[in-house]
Amino acid sequence: MDRFVLQENELNILCELLKKTLHIGSIVLLQGDIGSGKTTLVRSFIESFGTDSIVGSPTFSLVLSYENAQYGSIYHYDMYRKTLQDMLELGLLDMLMNEGVHFVEWGEENLHQLLAQNGFSVSRIAITSNENNRIYEVSL
Repeated sequence: MDRFVLQENELNILCELLKKTLHIGSIVLLQGDIGSGKTTLVRSFIESFGTDSIVGSPTFSLVLSYENAQYGSIYHYDMYRKTLQDMLELGLLDMLMNEGVHFVEWGEENLHQLLAQNGFSVSRIAITSNENNRIYEVSL
């Protein structure tokens, strides 16, 4: 596990690591409290490719996707207050089979276990706040 203590304007450091490590089919579960910076990290990652797209939060739509030359698509899911059963009923497993890289906010341990048991390549980033910084614990 790698640990980074970064301010928002330093997220390019983590984004460069992700670009070198993630591949088509990668799933990254993002864990952290409300306001910890999950969406900010995904936004920084997508913007690091120089996109003109406005990168928002998928809170109400559940999933947003962005075209990307390196991965085909980057998918951003928000599973806040969704049980594992809710996620299955919403078709999350099917969506995760789409070609691209997938970031899942609120991807908790039971989802991680289910994905790993079904052969998905799963990484985790746990984010915690520390005054003006965020602590990113990265398991790729």
